[in-house]
Amino acid sequence: MDIEIEEKEEIDQLDELVDRMNFEPLVSSSSLDWIKDETLVFIVRTQNPLTNFPILGKKMEEYVQIATSICTQKFIEGEVKIFDALLRWRENYNNIAVFYDDTPLFQKSTFFEIMQYFASKKMNFLPLKRGFVIKSDYVENFSSLLSSPIDLFSKEDFLVVKDGESFNRAFKILSDRIRNFHISEGVIILGESTVFIDADVQIESGAFIYPNNVIKGESVVCAGAVLESGNVIDNSIICENAKVSGCHLKNCKITENKSVFGKSLTDEVL
Repeated sequence: MDIEIEEKEEIDQLDELVDRMNFEPLVSSSSLDWIKDETLVFIVRTQNPLTNFPILGKKMEEYVQIATSICTQKFIEGEVKIFDALLRWRENYNNIAVFYDDTPLFQKSTFFEIMQYFASKKMNFLPLKRGFVIKSDYVENFSSLLSSPIDLFSKEDFLVVKDGESFNRAFKILSDRIRNFHISEGVIILGESTVFIDADVQIESGAFIYPNNVIKGESVVCAGAVLESGNVIDNSIICENAKVSGCHLKNCKITENKSVFGKSLTDEVL
Protein backbone atom coordinates (compact mmCIF):
# COMPACT_ATOMS: atom_id res chain seq x y z
CA MET A 1 0.00 0.00 0.00
CA ASP A 2 1.37 3.40 -0.89
CA ILE A 3 1.40 5.82 1.97
CA GLU A 4 2.29 9.46 1.91
CA ILE A 5 5.52 9.83 3.82
CA GLU A 6 7.62 12.84 3.06
CA GLU A 7 11.37 12.54 3.51
CA LYS A 8 12.73 15.09 5.95
CA GLU A 9 13.78 18.14 3.99
CA GLU A 10 17.08 19.65 4.91
CA ILE A 11 16.23 22.54 7.18
CA ASP A 12 18.60 25.40 7.71
CA GLN A 13 21.40 24.45 10.07
CA LEU A 14 20.97 26.34 13.30
CA ASP A 15 24.17 27.68 14.69
CA GLU A 16 25.53 26.56 18.02
CA LEU A 17 23.71 29.21 20.03
CA VAL A 18 20.26 28.32 18.69
CA ASP A 19 20.87 24.60 19.19
CA ARG A 20 22.00 25.13 22.78
CA MET A 21 18.89 27.20 23.40
CA ASN A 22 16.94 23.95 23.19
CA PHE A 23 18.77 22.93 26.36
CA GLU A 24 21.70 20.60 26.87
CA PRO A 25 20.93 16.86 27.02
CA LEU A 26 20.48 15.21 30.40
CA VAL A 27 22.87 12.41 29.41
CA SER A 28 26.39 12.43 28.06
CA SER A 29 26.89 12.61 24.30
CA SER A 30 28.75 9.30 24.28
CA SER A 31 25.58 7.53 25.40
CA LEU A 32 23.47 8.99 22.61
CA ASP A 33 24.95 7.08 19.69
CA TRP A 34 22.45 4.26 20.02
CA ILE A 35 19.56 6.73 19.80
CA LYS A 36 20.97 8.18 16.59
CA ASP A 37 21.78 4.81 15.02
CA GLU A 38 18.80 2.75 16.10
CA THR A 39 15.84 5.14 16.19
CA LEU A 40 13.60 6.50 13.45
CA VAL A 41 11.44 9.50 14.32
CA PHE A 42 8.09 10.07 12.67
CA ILE A 43 6.48 13.49 12.95
CA VAL A 44 2.74 13.29 12.33
CA ARG A 45 1.28 16.23 10.46
CA THR A 46 -2.15 16.79 11.89
CA GLN A 47 -5.03 18.54 10.19
CA ASN A 48 -4.82 21.32 12.77
CA PRO A 49 -4.75 24.65 10.87
CA LEU A 50 -2.95 26.36 13.75
CA THR A 51 0.22 24.42 12.94
CA ASN A 52 0.58 26.57 9.80
CA PHE A 53 1.10 29.71 11.89
CA PRO A 54 4.74 30.29 12.93
CA ILE A 55 5.63 30.91 16.55
CA LEU A 56 8.62 33.21 16.93
CA GLY A 57 9.81 32.62 13.39
CA LYS A 58 9.33 28.85 13.16
CA LYS A 59 6.53 26.51 12.24
CA MET A 60 5.53 24.22 15.08
CA GLU A 61 6.86 21.11 13.34
CA GLU A 62 10.31 22.72 13.15
CA TYR A 63 10.56 22.81 16.93
CA VAL A 64 9.80 19.08 17.00
CA GLN A 65 12.42 18.57 14.28
CA ILE A 66 15.02 20.40 16.36
CA ALA A 67 14.19 18.35 19.46
CA THR A 68 14.66 15.05 17.57
CA SER A 69 17.35 16.17 15.13
CA ILE A 70 19.85 13.54 16.26
CA CYS A 71 17.74 10.91 14.46
CA THR A 72 16.55 10.27 10.93
CA GLN A 73 13.15 11.94 10.59
CA LYS A 74 10.18 11.40 8.33
CA PHE A 75 6.75 12.98 8.13
CA ILE A 76 3.43 11.14 8.14
CA GLU A 77 0.51 13.01 6.61
CA GLY A 78 -2.25 12.30 9.10
CA GLU A 79 -2.81 10.03 12.09
CA VAL A 80 -4.64 7.33 10.13
CA LYS A 81 -1.39 6.46 8.31
CA ILE A 82 0.71 5.81 11.41
CA PHE A 83 0.29 2.03 11.45
CA ASP A 84 1.10 1.68 7.74
CA ALA A 85 4.21 3.79 8.27
CA LEU A 86 5.31 1.61 11.18
CA LEU A 87 4.89 -1.53 9.09
CA ARG A 88 6.82 -0.06 6.19
CA TRP A 89 9.87 1.01 8.19
CA ARG A 90 10.07 -1.56 10.99
CA GLU A 91 12.82 -3.55 9.25
CA ASN A 92 15.19 -0.59 9.11
CA TYR A 93 15.36 0.51 12.74
CA ASN A 94 15.25 -1.08 16.19
CA ASN A 95 13.06 1.67 17.62
CA ILE A 96 10.46 4.00 16.17
CA ALA A 97 9.40 7.18 17.98
CA VAL A 98 6.25 9.02 16.94
CA PHE A 99 5.58 12.66 17.80
CA TYR A 100 3.18 15.31 16.52
CA ASP A 101 3.54 18.65 14.78
CA ASP A 102 1.21 20.39 17.25
CA THR A 103 3.60 20.14 20.25
CA PRO A 104 6.06 22.99 19.64
CA LEU A 105 7.27 23.00 23.26
CA PHE A 106 8.86 19.56 22.88
CA GLN A 107 12.56 19.81 23.79
CA LYS A 108 15.70 17.89 22.98
CA SER A 109 16.38 17.18 26.65
CA THR A 110 12.94 15.59 27.03
CA PHE A 111 13.46 13.44 23.94
CA PHE A 112 16.75 12.11 25.32
CA GLU A 113 15.13 11.48 28.70
CA ILE A 114 12.32 9.51 27.04
CA MET A 115 14.69 7.35 25.02
CA GLN A 116 16.94 6.67 28.01
CA TYR A 117 13.91 5.63 30.06
CA PHE A 118 12.65 3.40 27.24
CA ALA A 119 16.02 1.65 27.01
CA SER A 120 16.75 1.38 30.75
CA LYS A 121 13.36 -0.20 31.45
CA LYS A 122 13.78 -2.58 28.49
CA MET A 123 10.38 -1.52 27.22
CA ASN A 124 8.67 -2.67 24.05
CA PHE A 125 6.16 0.16 24.01
CA LEU A 126 6.15 3.51 25.79
CA PRO A 127 2.90 5.51 25.47
CA LEU A 128 3.37 9.26 25.97
CA LYS A 129 0.91 12.09 26.51
CA ARG A 130 1.33 12.87 22.82
CA GLY A 131 3.04 10.16 20.80
CA PHE A 132 4.86 6.95 21.70
CA VAL A 133 8.04 4.89 21.30
CA ILE A 134 7.86 1.29 20.09
CA LYS A 135 10.29 -1.56 19.46
CA SER A 136 10.16 -2.43 15.77
CA ASP A 137 9.63 -6.13 16.58
CA TYR A 138 6.34 -5.25 18.23
CA VAL A 139 4.81 -3.11 15.49
CA GLU A 140 2.33 -5.78 14.46
CA ASN A 141 0.94 -5.73 18.01
CA PHE A 142 0.59 -1.96 17.96
CA SER A 143 -3.19 -1.80 18.50
CA SER A 144 -3.08 -4.19 21.46
CA LEU A 145 -0.27 -2.22 23.10
CA LEU A 146 -2.18 1.05 23.27
CA SER A 147 -2.67 2.05 26.89
CA SER A 148 -2.73 5.02 29.23
CA PRO A 149 0.26 7.34 28.77
CA ILE A 150 3.18 7.20 31.17
CA ASP A 151 3.19 10.66 32.66
CA LEU A 152 6.77 10.92 33.90
CA PHE A 153 8.08 13.55 31.53
CA SER A 154 7.61 17.30 31.27
CA LYS A 155 3.91 18.08 30.91
CA GLU A 156 4.81 21.42 29.38
CA ASP A 157 6.58 19.69 26.47
CA PHE A 158 3.42 17.87 25.47
CA LEU A 159 1.13 20.88 25.40
CA VAL A 160 -1.06 20.43 22.32
CA VAL A 161 -1.72 23.67 20.46
CA LYS A 162 -5.37 23.30 19.53
CA ASP A 163 -6.96 26.70 20.10
CA GLY A 164 -6.20 30.34 20.77
CA GLU A 165 -5.59 29.80 24.46
CA SER A 166 -3.03 27.02 23.97
CA PHE A 167 -1.38 28.94 21.10
CA ASN A 168 -0.91 31.96 23.36
CA ARG A 169 0.44 29.75 26.14
CA ALA A 170 2.96 28.11 23.80
CA PHE A 171 4.01 31.53 22.52
CA LYS A 172 4.60 32.80 26.04
CA ILE A 173 6.59 29.74 27.13
CA LEU A 174 8.78 29.79 24.02
CA SER A 175 9.32 33.53 24.45
CA ASP A 176 10.43 32.98 28.03
CA ARG A 177 12.78 30.15 27.03
CA ILE A 178 14.43 32.24 24.32
CA ARG A 179 14.86 35.30 26.54
CA ASN A 180 16.19 33.22 29.43
CA PHE A 181 18.68 31.55 27.13
CA HIS A 182 20.07 34.88 25.94
CA ILE A 183 20.19 36.24 29.50
CA SER A 184 22.15 33.16 30.55
CA GLU A 185 24.59 33.94 27.73
CA GLY A 186 25.30 37.42 29.06
CA VAL A 187 22.73 39.56 27.20
CA ILE A 188 21.14 42.31 29.31
CA ILE A 189 17.39 42.44 28.76
CA LEU A 190 15.19 44.95 30.59
CA GLY A 191 11.41 44.74 30.68
CA GLU A 192 11.56 41.10 29.69
CA SER A 193 7.84 40.66 29.05
CA THR A 194 7.96 43.39 26.37
CA VAL A 195 10.94 41.97 24.46
CA PHE A 196 10.21 39.35 21.79
CA ILE A 197 13.02 37.44 20.09
CA ASP A 198 12.62 34.91 17.26
CA ALA A 199 14.21 31.49 17.62
CA ASP A 200 16.92 32.04 14.99
CA VAL A 201 18.11 35.42 16.29
CA GLN A 202 21.74 35.59 17.48
CA ILE A 203 22.66 37.99 20.25
CA GLU A 204 26.19 38.25 21.59
CA SER A 205 27.10 38.60 25.24
CA GLY A 206 27.23 42.23 26.29
CA ALA A 207 24.40 43.45 24.07
CA PHE A 208 21.90 45.66 25.89
CA ILE A 209 18.19 45.51 25.11
CA TYR A 210 15.67 47.93 26.61
CA PRO A 211 11.91 47.28 26.88
CA ASN A 212 9.60 47.24 23.84
CA ASN A 213 11.82 45.56 21.26
CA VAL A 214 10.94 42.95 18.65
CA ILE A 215 13.86 41.10 17.03
CA LYS A 216 12.83 38.89 14.14
CA GLY A 217 14.10 36.46 11.54
CA GLU A 218 17.83 35.74 11.46
CA SER A 219 18.89 39.04 12.94
CA VAL A 220 22.27 39.41 14.65
CA VAL A 221 22.91 41.78 17.53
CA CYS A 222 26.61 42.07 18.35
CA ALA A 223 28.43 42.68 21.62
CA GLY A 224 28.09 46.21 22.96
CA ALA A 225 25.11 47.05 20.74
CA VAL A 226 22.27 48.91 22.44
CA LEU A 227 18.66 48.54 21.38
CA GLU A 228 16.75 51.34 23.04
CA SER A 229 12.98 51.16 23.21
CA GLY A 230 10.61 50.97 20.26
CA ASN A 231 12.51 48.92 17.67
CA VAL A 232 11.45 46.24 15.23
CA ILE A 233 14.62 44.57 13.93
CA ASP A 234 13.88 42.17 11.07
CA ASN A 235 16.63 40.09 9.41
CA SER A 236 19.12 42.82 10.19
CA ILE A 237 22.62 43.07 11.67
CA ILE A 238 23.39 45.48 14.50
CA CYS A 239 27.17 45.66 14.77
CA GLU A 240 29.39 46.21 17.79
CA ASN A 241 28.58 49.28 19.90
CA ALA A 242 25.88 50.50 17.53
CA LYS A 243 22.82 52.16 19.05
CA VAL A 244 19.30 51.93 17.63
CA SER A 245 16.16 53.62 18.97
CA GLY A 246 12.59 53.81 17.68
CA CYS A 247 13.47 52.18 14.35
CA HIS A 248 11.90 49.64 12.00
CA LEU A 249 14.77 47.95 10.16
CA LYS A 250 14.37 45.19 7.57
CA ASN A 251 17.35 43.58 5.83
CA CYS A 252 19.62 46.34 7.11
CA LYS A 253 23.09 46.56 8.59
CA ILE A 254 23.99 49.15 11.19
CA THR A 255 27.76 49.38 11.30
CA GLU A 256 30.05 49.65 14.34
CA ASN A 257 29.53 52.65 16.64
CA LYS A 258 26.71 54.02 14.49
CA SER A 259 23.64 55.55 16.15
CA VAL A 260 20.27 55.48 14.37
CA PHE A 261 17.10 57.06 15.75
CA GLY A 262 13.52 57.07 14.50
CA LYS A 263 14.15 55.52 11.08
CA SER A 264 12.13 53.10 8.95
CA LEU A 265 14.60 51.46 6.58
CA THR A 266 14.75 48.50 4.21
CA ASP A 267 17.87 47.09 2.53
CA GLU A 268 20.15 49.80 3.89
CA VAL A 269 23.71 49.83 5.24
CA LEU A 270 24.47 52.70 7.59
